[in-house]
Amino acid sequence: MPSLPRISVLLVSSMVFGVAMYAQDVQVETLHVTSRLVEVSAVVTDKTGEPHTGLTKDDFTLKQDGKEQTIQYFSQGNELPLTFIVMIDTSGSQRTFIDDEQRACDVFFETVLGRPQDRAALIEVNANVLAHSDLTNDPGKLHLALYGLHYEQRAANATRLNDAIYALSKNVLANVRGRKAIILISDGGDNGSATKRADAIAEAQRDNVPIYAVSYSAWSGLPQPAFANSPGRSGGDPGMENLQAWSSATGGHVYQVSAGRTLKHIFEDIGQELRTQYEIGYSLPSDTTPKQFHKLELKTKDKSLRVQARNGFFTNP
Repeated sequence: MPSLPRISVLLVSSMVFGVAMYAQDVQVETLHVTSRLVEVSAVVTDKTGEPHTGLTKDDFTLKQDGKEQTIQYFSQGNELPLTFIVMIDTSGSQRTFIDDEQRACDVFFETVLGRPQDRAALIEVNANVLAHSDLTNDPGKLHLALYGLHYEQRAANATRLNDAIYALSKNVLANVRGRKAIILISDGGDNGSATKRADAIAEAQRDNVPIYAVSYSAWSGLPQPAFANSPGRSGGDPGMENLQAWSSATGGHVYQVSAGRTLKHIFEDIGQELRTQYEIGYSLPSDTTPKQFHKLELKTKDKSLRVQARNGFFTNP
């Protein structure tokens, strides 16, 4: 059995998720590619930021370490099943926002789980990583799971986001075929993780898991009821660096809740992106150097379009 990061995980559902961990730290396993096929999930947008659909593999160029690769696998949109995990931070800095997050997530699950093959799960993160559901297609189960979210003072003094990203990528999503993602709702502050940010990112890259980060933060100073007990603050948001790092390296996106952009609106945008992902694959070149980071560059031949995809991966020894 490969070594795993040692984190505390409480299991509420009947499915163990493969993320049951321990209490002390161990060395985090290095990111590696486990097959000759390298998969790349991508979202293509136009100048206005709207997803662009209808492209074929001939509309893309793909390079590894500057050398063009032949695209051997290609699918788009709803041709593949969708699997995603909503990960909600319920640490002390986030307790004011939980009610709004429950309502918005409820609508999101109902809207996105439109086909029998699509699945979602709900994870709560504070000093623990708490599974409130297994992967399911049933919005009713997720509705019940959402109302299990709560602020607990004794668990609110830490936020183990890096631990959670690493474990969920490695133990839940690594072997999932098709489109997949982690949707993180948090202010981005990590406190108490045994896993370093670089290792969490590397594992998500390895497993081709885009991270969609939603910044819900008192730093925004929003004039909304949800922020009544969390007055706005001056200066930059200290958690935004983490949110941007997790998302940009993995091919995800950062959104920020604001007075003009509610969480419900952001979920609509995320749902649209997930429904329009392209899945692209190529064979790992035989001369690829092991134990090194390899840069990926995916572009469209139409220079007016923007491609959102992970920027690389590490190879195994």
